[in-house]
Amino acid sequence: MVKKIILLLCATSTAMAQQPVAPANVITLSQKKVAELALQQGYRTKEVNLQYQQQKFPLVQTLSTYDWLLTASTGYELDKRAQLLTSQTLDPHNKIERYDTLLQFGKKFTTGTAATLELNRLSQSASYDTALGSNVPPGNQTLDRAGIILEQAILGNFFGVADRGIVNGAEETYKASEILRANDLEEVVLSSISQFWSSYIAQENFKEAVAARDRYKKLTDTVRRKTSLGYSNPGDLPQAQAELEAREQIVKSTSTEYLASVENLLTSLALDPKSEVKFEMTMALPPIPSLPPINTEDLRQIRSQKLLVSAAEENLTAAKSLSYPTLNVVGKAYTTGVGEKSEDSYSELTGGSRPDYYVGLKFAYNFGSDFQNERIVYNKLNRDLQQTRLQRQQMEVVDTNIQAERRAQAAYTIAQSAEKQKNYSEKAVSELTRSYSQGRTDINNLIQALNNQFTAQIKYITAVGSYHIALNQWAASRDELIPDEKTSEEKK
Repeated sequence: MVKKIILLLCATSTAMAQQPVAPANVITLSQKKVAELALQQGYRTKEVNLQYQQQKFPLVQTLSTYDWLLTASTGYELDKRAQLLTSQTLDPHNKIERYDTLLQFGKKFTTGTAATLELNRLSQSASYDTALGSNVPPGNQTLDRAGIILEQAILGNFFGVADRGIVNGAEETYKASEILRANDLEEVVLSSISQFWSSYIAQENFKEAVAARDRYKKLTDTVRRKTSLGYSNPGDLPQAQAELEAREQIVKSTSTEYLASVENLLTSLALDPKSEVKFEMTMALPPIPSLPPINTEDLRQIRSQKLLVSAAEENLTAAKSLSYPTLNVVGKAYTTGVGEKSEDSYSELTGGSRPDYYVGLKFAYNFGSDFQNERIVYNKLNRDLQQTRLQRQQMEVVDTNIQAERRAQAAYTIAQSAEKQKNYSEKAVSELTRSYSQGRTDINNLIQALNNQFTAQIKYITAVGSYHIALNQWAASRDELIPDEKTSEEKK
């Protein structure tokens, strides 16, 4: 996934230059490197991947209804129960021991069919009362029974209409969520890039604050010298000293903001927060790319919502089918065997000479709570909701793409203008400094020019960062920041 980050990231960051090996605690970060680290090891990327892995469980839970089911039971019974008297004097006291074992192997199918294979063995060992005489069953007997049970829905869930609707709905819901995974990862990349530029701007803001303090120190020394010679105006020195103190305060606040911003960046990328960061970048502005129009129907957000609409249709179909009473055709076929020895019983069972067949109907109907109708109403509302969301999103993605392109163009123009403003402010400071040294300019004009210069420098850096961020947001709105993986046919 990381390798597929759009080349736009490369275009807005510098090429790796040949540099000596940095110390272990120095980390060099570029915009492209930050995006790769965010996807490779960032905490938010891990959270996104884990959350989407969780979304597979509802689908698996739905499919588990159609798992193979193996059940086995075995037990021992000691029977000394009293029996109805067969004569005035006969009250038999029998002792019967039974071992009953049942094995079933079944599965439901999405055709509305349920099939079960059944094996049963009943072994009996009996001690009959001698008062019964000689006309008693054998003391040891084994009864074996094997067969198949088939059940087919023919009214409610007619031949699996509801089953297939529920399964298809769950599959399409999962696919819809999986499509949006790349969009969430794009948000992670955009957040990391934004934090990267915030950190760089905080660093440059701190550097500019230090440079401004140094300039004001030189200005204060110049004013002090002119005051000692009697060339300065009244209040010039205190005013310069006041500005110097203000710059001392700004240095302290900007250093705190810089450290906090860099720590947040390192933490988001799962890097050592104590590492020293070296920013690798250029202030050159890449031109606005010329991109072809996009087909909004191919965007991940629209494709995902279409699947949700389809899933809602499937669930509505299933609800309508389940609103009918249950009427199933049931068929059973058994072969049996009995004998005083288990071998004899098994031989008769496999011979199939004593079959047992059954065909019938099974009916069931729930009533009283109107649940079936309410389920249909709920699924109709859900379908209408998903369709409304699709219509809204189809309009919004067009607006989002147009607005993203417009922001990128505006950011490019602003960055160009900010560069000119920076150059003009530097020229103004140079001229006013020379003029003030010659005693031809009031100190207020020079102080104002210095402040404007530092402000323009920060505005320029911020404008360049905003332009890079706008380019990446534009790419994300087109699903091109992290493109979809190509299928094997598309790669050919």
